[in-house]
Amino acid sequence: MNHLTNRRNFLKQATLGTGALAGLPSLSQPLLAADSGSRIEALELLVLKQNNEQRRVLKIISSTGTAGYADFPDLDYAPALGGVAGEHLIGANPFAVEAIWSSLRRAGVLCSHRTAVDYALWDLLGRETGKPVYELLGGPVRDRIRIYYYGKPPKAQLENEEAWRSLGRGLAKQPGAVVKVDPWLVYERFGDRKVWEDTDDEAGGRMPTEENIAYNEMVFRCLREGAGDKVDLIHGGHGQCSAEGAIATCKPLEAYDLLWIEEPTSPTSSMDEMAKVAAATTVPIATGENLQGLEDFTRLIDKRAASILNLSPPNVGGLTEARKIATLAELRGVQIAPHFFSYGPLNWVAMANFCMATPNVLILEANTLRENPTGHISRNRNQFFKEPIEFDGYYFTPSGKPGLGYEYDEKFVVSRRKLA
Repeated sequence: MNHLTNRRNFLKQATLGTGALAGLPSLSQPLLAADSGSRIEALELLVLKQNNEQRRVLKIISSTGTAGYADFPDLDYAPALGGVAGEHLIGANPFAVEAIWSSLRRAGVLCSHRTAVDYALWDLLGRETGKPVYELLGGPVRDRIRIYYYGKPPKAQLENEEAWRSLGRGLAKQPGAVVKVDPWLVYERFGDRKVWEDTDDEAGGRMPTEENIAYNEMVFRCLREGAGDKVDLIHGGHGQCSAEGAIATCKPLEAYDLLWIEEPTSPTSSMDEMAKVAAATTVPIATGENLQGLEDFTRLIDKRAASILNLSPPNVGGLTEARKIATLAELRGVQIAPHFFSYGPLNWVAMANFCMATPNVLILEANTLRENPTGHISRNRNQFFKEPIEFDGYYFTPSGKPGLGYEYDEKFVVSRRKLA
């Protein structure tokens, strides 16, 4: 009877996350043969400034003097993270990444802060072992990563069919080219049109007018006419539509072989509405930029609401949690295409390492990626990295250097705060 009682208590604690982390090693103990004797000594929050731009960076320092870095979110609960770090990180073996991730999750650390800690730990491990992070994640499954970003004709030409065809022809000359367009948003900005019908559904989604739907069709018809089959096309929605509106928009787009339509409805309002769209069209559905961690993506996959997951680098729970999401997705035949829009360049290179080692990754977004002078926007010039991120057209090959492969130059640090 005592045996049964003890077993029930053990299972209850494991389920509720109370007490010790069942089955996990003590964070202060050696991690079998992998232990290098290194221990986490300190966490710092750095602020770098130059040319009216700023970066907030988490730095984790080990007893060997090695450090790992991660972009830190603007939402600043750093003191709270420092308190948790004092209990769960200081003195811990940095190689016990899985145990640390579980410890922080059970301690209720914000997903964005847990993400930053996880990225910095993987960077630290890569630097301690002299290996790029993608090798520590299981090794490369590809030799380079395909990338994409937004594109459209000049503002005065947005209603000109030939301008869209010309864009398609130009892209077709570039190997691996992909273009993302949000015709709903473009149509909204014309200013003198009726864009949406007058009623919203319960989830806040809207029905596009017939003219709006026709504009969406025109954009992708002309891009396909100009590009032929040499360019992949993405509809980059932002959750504007009701399920009925999204289905009505998707039907005429099915003829143009889109790579996906992104967030035609809002998954944070109703994954069930997005699942209706997925079941009613052959255009693949992608979503995920506003979701957090394994729980959100598990519900999405279970509802069959999308076939492509746009993992958001600041909110995915780090590389440790992203791998869990990707494994579940692979089992269900779902692909990964990480989202990115000006989240901080170390977030991006963390996702690039993830992409290098994850079989079911389709492509990686690279919109407004700072420290990337080869990007498509002039403000991407390198300002803080010791060496810039560089693209080869629509492809990216990681540096192969230890850790995340890229590093902030601390000569730009204007503030340094010890968190733990």
